[in-house]
Amino acid sequence: MSDKPAIWPSRLHHIRIDSTDPAGLIPFYRDGVGLRERPLGEDLWLLDGRKRRVIIGRGAANGLAFAAFAMTDQAAVDALRADLESRQVPIAPAPTPLFDDGAVAVRDPEGRTVVFGIPAKSYDGADVLPGRLQHFVVATTDLPRLHAFYADTLGFVLSDDVIDRETGDVTARFYRSDPEHHSFAAFRAPESGFDHHAYEADCWNDLRDWADHFSRLRIKLFWGPGRHGPGDNLFFMVADPDGNKVEISAELEHMPLTMAKRTWPHEERTLNYWGQAWMRS
Repeated sequence: MSDKPAIWPSRLHHIRIDSTDPAGLIPFYRDGVGLRERPLGEDLWLLDGRKRRVIIGRGAANGLAFAAFAMTDQAAVDALRADLESRQVPIAPAPTPLFDDGAVAVRDPEGRTVVFGIPAKSYDGADVLPGRLQHFVVATTDLPRLHAFYADTLGFVLSDDVIDRETGDVTARFYRSDPEHHSFAAFRAPESGFDHHAYEADCWNDLRDWADHFSRLRIKLFWGPGRHGPGDNLFFMVADPDGNKVEISAELEHMPLTMAKRTWPHEERTLNYWGQAWMRS
């Protein structure tokens, strides 16, 4: 790849998760993920830390309302806006109060909003345990359509494909918006929806400390510990009270902008070198 996409580099800054019972969901992110709880308005709460932020709103359960990416400066945001407008991509109102004015928002084919902007002042306290908000993943019944939006329209760079060797169908795609292996991924599944989001810790010992922390709160591990093939990262997952999956990851692979995408077989070992896998399809 010779041309740098307009979104490069950008990094996931915060997400909004909706719930029919925000009061039941908030303690998980406050106590489990170690975030400070603050009201943002009617039926809207911010759970924030120094390197991770989640907005919780009232709405349909298991809904990812939006994902917001921080860019380097306002000039980069303005250049992205100009690029999208030149290609007649509809610009949506920016839904987040955590970015300065001038943020750019677009809606993906399944109704999620993706925002690019400059963060307003954030909480500067210490995080209880290391873990920067790093990526989000969706399940989809129409992977080609999402690929056209995230790769061709927005400019996310494809890092890895997972392919069914019998049919030749792509079953998962991993995308990056900076040198980290993926900030977004999509898995083929029987139903479209929110798959999971992840926090990137610093090392293997951090995963141990996170697992002990969740154990003290009597939160069981949903999957792992293990090591993914795509991304080569160590990981485990837990589930919040609504069933949304939350990943703690460490040592995620880095890939230069120009590095070509790779392919992996659709099999259990691709998703977990160490053992069992959560197979979406």
